[in-house]
Amino acid sequence: MSVLMMCLLGSQLHPGPRESFGRGSLSDWLAPCEKLGLAAEHGYFMRLNKNTDWESLASDLDWKAIVEPIMKLYTEATDGSSIEIKESALVWHHQDADPDFGSCQKLLDHLENVLANEPAVVRRGQHIVEVKPQGVTKGLVAEKVLSMMASNGKAPDFVMCIGDDRSDEDMFESISSAVPTPSCISRDICVHCWAKAPSIILMILLMS
Repeated sequence: MSVLMMCLLGSQLHPGPRESFGRGSLSDWLAPCEKLGLAAEHGYFMRLNKNTDWESLASDLDWKAIVEPIMKLYTEATDGSSIEIKESALVWHHQDADPDFGSCQKLLDHLENVLANEPAVVRRGQHIVEVKPQGVTKGLVAEKVLSMMASNGKAPDFVMCIGDDRSDEDMFESISSAVPTPSCISRDICVHCWAKAPSIILMILLMS
C-alpha cells in the first residue's frame, strides 16, 4: 500500500489496476489511495478515483439464472470445489479438487452448450471456470483508460501492465497497440510483466 501511495504522489501518474475482483473488495483494500482509478470484474465496473461513482456496462445478466444451478451440481459432485458469485459473473473454483476427476472440462463443455445463444462467455482460467458478460474484457477497459488520457491531453509517459492469467492476454495486446513503442517516441515506454507472486511485483515497484 505504501508503494502505491508513493506512486500516486506524482501528479502526472494515472494508475488504474484492472482486476477481476469485486468493486467492494477493491474499494476496501485500496481505500487509502484516493487518486487511484479502479476497474472491477474485468472492467464491468469502473471509477476514475475514490471521489467518483462507479460506472457499469449495460448488460443482460439473465443467463446467471441458468449458470448457477449447473455450477452447484458440479460443486456437489466435486470435493474441494466452490462457487464465487459476483455482480456480473459466476466463477467455479477447483484449485483444491482432484485434477484427475475431470469435472473442469465437463463443466466447460456443459456451459458452452447451454449458453450458445446467450450474451455470455465461458472461459477457463487458473484453477477456475468463469462465465461473464459478452464483450467485457480487461483489454477494452485498458483501451478506454488510455483513450481518455489521450483525449484530455495527458497521454502516459510510462505504462506498466502486470498479469498472471490467460484473461490478461487481451490487456497486453490492447496496450501494445494503443501505446507507441520506444522507437517511435522516446518518452513512451510500455512494460508487460507476467508475475507468479505479488512479492515479485513489490520488488519491481520498490526498485523503480
